[in-house]
Amino acid sequence: MALSDMIDFLKLRGKQKSNTLANKAKYDMMEDTTDVFKGYLYYKNFLFEKLIKIFKYENLPSTIPQEALEDYILHFGFAGITNNEKFGMVAVPATKYGVGLYPRFEPLAQYCTPLMQGKNLVVGKDIVIVKNNAYQLSCVPLVERYARQLADADSSITIALENARINLVPNFDDEESAESYKAYMIANRLGQVDTVMDSSFIQKGNFVDFQKNNQSTLGLSLVETRNEILRSFLLEIGITVASDKRERMVVDEVNINSQLLMFNLHDMLDARKEAMDMVNKIYGTNISVDLSEEYKFVKSLVDYTTADKVAKENRGERNAETQNT
Repeated sequence: MALSDMIDFLKLRGKQKSNTLANKAKYDMMEDTTDVFKGYLYYKNFLFEKLIKIFKYENLPSTIPQEALEDYILHFGFAGITNNEKFGMVAVPATKYGVGLYPRFEPLAQYCTPLMQGKNLVVGKDIVIVKNNAYQLSCVPLVERYARQLADADSSITIALENARINLVPNFDDEESAESYKAYMIANRLGQVDTVMDSSFIQKGNFVDFQKNNQSTLGLSLVETRNEILRSFLLEIGITVASDKRERMVVDEVNINSQLLMFNLHDMLDARKEAMDMVNKIYGTNISVDLSEEYKFVKSLVDYTTADKVAKENRGERNAETQNT
């Protein structure tokens, strides 16, 4: 519950009441970044928006928007591409079934959408399954876990920054003084300098020093925590970002981290390339997929570190040969 919802305006008087009503209207218009659930929904969409732009398809049929295809793949772990009698080639949220020789290699699939009636199809003949990765894992659990952590961090940051503007916190014995202080806090949260309309405010309140908790320092620490959570998410899907630690990392650490990044991205990319090759074979198309330009720097980084490692190994072999002779 927002602070503005807890104020009993009947206990406020005159100008203080009108000012507080105006401040409440302003406060309620702003995004409540202390609301963890709202933050969770925001970051869930934010993180999926990052995921959906990792890959770029060429020569997709006009009936298959890339965003729709990737949306199915990321949410369900795989999607189907098939030829529909009414709409032509389409991407569908397929369900696999039947008994296959191995787990996750079911021979049949079906789909049903509001505009397309359900179909039972043979995988590899009537429909191509496009996997998100080798294990056909959805990205939903990953996104939801990090969205929750980021929302918690945002809420804590806002609370810490607001508390950093408070020097003393009072403890009142009567409701009138408490409501007067809440009205003051509404203005404080808007960054305004306000007064408390209660002549006995100081005498009534038992003030506690709040700054001893170093709220301003805590705010900076929480910002760093949020940034590290976001970096961790990007690293899990194979995207490297600048980090304060990176300048202190040794070459071997950089090489290992870069190769792990490419392992994640290549797993996802190879699954899509394999599916597009099958689509081209069955439907006579010429679809290709690769990393988007924004993410190709990861491949360049790995190519550089791998080449550097090979060069060092070659130099070591030549030095050993020289010593032996």
